[in-house]
Amino acid sequence: MTQSLEQIASEFVPLKELSEQGRAALLQQAGQDTLAAGAKINATDHREHLVYLLEGSLGLVSQGKANRVTADSPRARLPLFPERISNEFAVAESACRLLVIDKTAFAERLNDERTAGFEVNDVEINADEGRIFQEIYEATLNNRLELPPMPEVAIRIQRMADDPDVGIPELTKVVQMDAAVAGALLHATNSPLYRGAQPITNIRDAVVRLGLKTTRMLATNIAMRQTFKADSALVKERMRQLWEHSVNVSAIAYVLARKSRKFDPERALLAGLMHDIGVIPILKYMENQGTKLSPEALESTLFKLHGMTGVLVMNYWGMDPELVTVAEEADNWMRDTGEKPDYCDLVIVSQLLSYLNTPRMASLPDPNQVPAFKKMDIGSVDADMNLAILDEVRDELEAIKHVLNA
Repeated sequence: MTQSLEQIASEFVPLKELSEQGRAALLQQAGQDTLAAGAKINATDHREHLVYLLEGSLGLVSQGKANRVTADSPRARLPLFPERISNEFAVAESACRLLVIDKTAFAERLNDERTAGFEVNDVEINADEGRIFQEIYEATLNNRLELPPMPEVAIRIQRMADDPDVGIPELTKVVQMDAAVAGALLHATNSPLYRGAQPITNIRDAVVRLGLKTTRMLATNIAMRQTFKADSALVKERMRQLWEHSVNVSAIAYVLARKSRKFDPERALLAGLMHDIGVIPILKYMENQGTKLSPEALESTLFKLHGMTGVLVMNYWGMDPELVTVAEEADNWMRDTGEKPDYCDLVIVSQLLSYLNTPRMASLPDPNQVPAFKKMDIGSVDADMNLAILDEVRDELEAIKHVLNA
């Protein structure tokens, strides 16, 4: 039975992240091209497009390596040119039909779907602070908020994760693009968490020791630190606090995932690091505008808006719906979406545990009463605000934080 275009596109990455209605509307705006056998198509001609193979077969040439792609292969579910490499091209082996999607149209439709229904409640701030709050809120809704770019290395690694043909040589080459990431990865490989009998002195051996999955995870997280940067002293200090909190939550999420065996530890680490990513564009906006708020008004503004801006950033970066939910709802302490815990539940629990025995705990719910905590089944927080499982992994927590702060 022949599939319709709508059915075929529902399997395409990242089009499958749209609702059925949103995807149908996008396809109405899409174009289709044909290639005769022997015809060539260049990546440089489609920088603004997502191009998919619908019919036929072609040879895809990237970084001097040729791969055959057929319309019925798993590779055809990905854009032909996912990497930002100017010399990529494809040559049709037979008559081909291509689907061409405008990247901007896709991103706008996805953002519209993800941010629909957001509401901002009243906050007790003065008139000047209220004006600033409204400016940031309107900038967010009207796509005028400057979203942080994901580091180039992280972009390439994320896209490689979907490519079954990527191996050690390809990943090694990408990691070596950024000297800071490469150096930090070598440091991580020789840290107590990952070191072996012999020290590692080059990236290829580091990738071999860590494995593809762990290398992708560590390199992405290490590169992400570049996003937590600022110029002004006030915003720089708040960014430092944000990074420190994110690293603490990431480390706890990682060990809980490993101990509970209910989650992928590497994915849990990434979820923890990105859960407050929506704070960054708000701080950047205030820095660029020279905005000054009282500490109370600043925290109130961040609390009210960072979930919505987090959704925008995660969509802008092309993250999957599961991680988008983490950025949107990780501060919803009483969130309860069913019996089985998800990554958002894991991050909620990790945040609460990161605040144990700190002044912040006074304004937060008892972890034992939080739905996400009950689902995790990791024991109870005692009267002294301690959790046995955290005491068991204290050294591992410090080792993970050391790796991310390298």
